[in-house]
Amino acid sequence: MSPKVSVIIPVYNVEAYLEECLDSILSQDLSELEIICVNDGSTDNSLVILQRYAVQDERIILIEQENSGAASARNSGLKKARGEYIFIPDSDDYLLTTTALSLLHTTASEHDLDIVSFDFSMIGDEEKAYHTKRKSGIVSNGKDFLRNGDNIVMPWCKFYKRTYLDSIHFVYNETIAYEDDEALPRLYVNASRVSHIDTILYAYRQRQNSVMTQKISLKHFESLVTIITTYDSLLRKESHNRFRKYLKRRIYDYLFRFYYLSLNNNGFSETATIYNKIKDNLFLSKLDLFFVNNDEKFIQYAHVNSKNKFAHPVIYLLRKLRKILF
Repeated sequence: MSPKVSVIIPVYNVEAYLEECLDSILSQDLSELEIICVNDGSTDNSLVILQRYAVQDERIILIEQENSGAASARNSGLKKARGEYIFIPDSDDYLLTTTALSLLHTTASEHDLDIVSFDFSMIGDEEKAYHTKRKSGIVSNGKDFLRNGDNIVMPWCKFYKRTYLDSIHFVYNETIAYEDDEALPRLYVNASRVSHIDTILYAYRQRQNSVMTQKISLKHFESLVTIITTYDSLLRKESHNRFRKYLKRRIYDYLFRFYYLSLNNNGFSETATIYNKIKDNLFLSKLDLFFVNNDEKFIQYAHVNSKNKFAHPVIYLLRKLRKILF
């Protein structure tokens, strides 16, 4: 009999936090689990901890691989997974309740959901609850879900039906830095039934040396190009105007991030050429590009030159107008 949930945990140098993560999974009242731990070439005692836990609980499946990154480790786990549903926590985080997985499984199975998301707490210098601007229990398709409300790109606040992931041949992009950003639209655009639980189930630990806080490199800029290209390819095929506006908004946002990072990282001379090339090849109208160019001016005045954003009211108002229109 297949397990109800496959928990896929990518592990890399988290010896100080790994036991708390594993204990939170093993203490779940839903026992029909397989816990796939992928050791991604750890150089600390993470592997020793995993081996000890694997001896103690036969539900733990240990995979070892050379250090290849979180996307590769997740893909290794996805290939192995047999559960009805997939949950992918980070190895330095933990579930806050012993009923989290049973709640998610019951909700997803009773409503035949492809994806169900949930709320979480951020653990750093202080604990802060994060509630998305969504109501519990509303079922929609993936496109409408993306358009309405906050969208957290990280996989650890989502619960996936495995057969749905198989049907869209989903894998993480292993060549880029922002793999969660790039994965989000691909995960949702073909989903027919998606919902949200307005309950805090997960503790997300913010650490200074985590992947999320790494310094910017040229790979990060190249990764933003990949993400923008993903959204652009969806835009070219999309016929519904409301979702087209959402896709354009996301393209604007990532172009904005690219341009801002480029101006604040002078060590990468290639970025201006990369930015202009991607911008020129996007499926955007002249009006769209007008707003993009205005965003660039906004960054120059309000961010790079450290001036008050109201110092150039026309540029500021045009940016506000763009956000209203898209």
